[in-house]
Amino acid sequence: MKKSILLTVLFCLVYVSVAIAESSVDGSVVNSVGGQTVTNTAVGKGSKASLGAVKMEESKVGGSVFNSVVGQTVTNTALGNESEANLGVVKLKDSKVGGSIVNTVAGQTVTNTAAGNESEANMGVVDMK
Repeated sequence: MKKSILLTVLFCLVYVSVAIAESSVDGSVVNSVGGQTVTNTAVGKGSKASLGAVKMEESKVGGSVFNSVVGQTVTNTALGNESEANLGVVKLKDSKVGGSIVNTVAGQTVTNTAAGNESEANMGVVDMK
């Protein structure tokens, strides 16, 4: 029993990310990642791979933010230098939202890839600037 609880906590720490910098949310932020065989990878210098993340910078949300990624064999990859792969991500920068944001990615064998230098791949992404 203790091992499964530890693995669940470790799983949540590794895959679920919420970053709110100089921002406000009147409601709640619910971010979850679940599934079987979930993978997240970034390889090259300066590469970023985000899976199931809420990132807010200098933004205001009047309602709530609900973000979830659920599936079987979900993969997210960025390989080359300065590459970026986003799967099930809410990104707000200098934005104002009057209501709520609901972002959901679900399926079987969901894949998101960016390969060469300075490439970008987005799947199930809310990106406001």
